[in-house]
Formats: sequence, structure tokens, C-alpha cells
Amino acid sequence: MSKYWVEYVKEYRPSPASLVVHRPLDCEHWSGATKFDPPLPQPEVGKGYPVSKVEAKGYELSFSSMEEVEHCIDVLSQKNLPTTRSLAEESWLGQGYQHLHWLTKLPSALKSYKERQKIVRLLGHLKSHNQ
Repeated sequence: MSKYWVEYVKEYRPSPASLVVHRPLDCEHWSGATKFDPPLPQPEVGKGYPVSKVEAKGYELSFSSMEEVEHCIDVLSQKNLPTTRSLAEESWLGQGYQHLHWLTKLPSALKSYKERQKIVRLLGHLKSHNQ
């Protein structure tokens, strides 16, 4: 079964994609930074921090911001999945940090083009729902 939804949490929790999408501006290391480009999401009054989720083939994928959803759509919609090395080099992480990219954590059951297209459709619904 495939589905998408948004949950709210009291404290900000980075997702696996946060490290790549939100570049730290005031610190060399992500965990020590307080300013990011694009900025980290802010809590919604009375609800908390939104966490966008999709479920595909029994796996749950979480996203802390719409920029992360957009990035995943860009990567997963490609016919040939890019390498984590090339993705890390194109990001602020740079060469030699491909092991930190979220794609290394994506279950292999979700990496086929057919499965990725299902995820991309769910992420598209999630994105349009949050605009």
C-alpha cells in the first residue's frame, strides 16, 4: 500500500535528506550550524514542526521540508539513478562524502525506475497538498 501524510512533532528532527538540502552557513559542520540555505522549516503555531511522509512497499520515507521533497523528486524522477558520488559532489558536501547522501539509505526495493515513479507521484501529491 502507498500513501502520504503530514505529522507534527514538538522539536525539529532532520530527515536523511536534510544534510544535503540545507547547507550550513555559519559552521563547517551541519550539526553545529544555526543558519542554513535554504532555512530550516519553522514550527506551525499550535501544531509543531511538520514532517512529511510517504509509504511505499512497506517503507516509510520522511522529509523535514518541502525543499527536501523537491530535491527527492528531482533525483528519483531521473530514468537512470545518479550515483551518490556525483550527487555529493554537486551538493555542498563535496567530493568524498557520498556515504552521507540520503540515497545510500534508500532501500534497494525502492530503487527500480518503476518503484521510484510511484514514490515521485506520492511526493508530487504531498507537495501540492502543502502549497
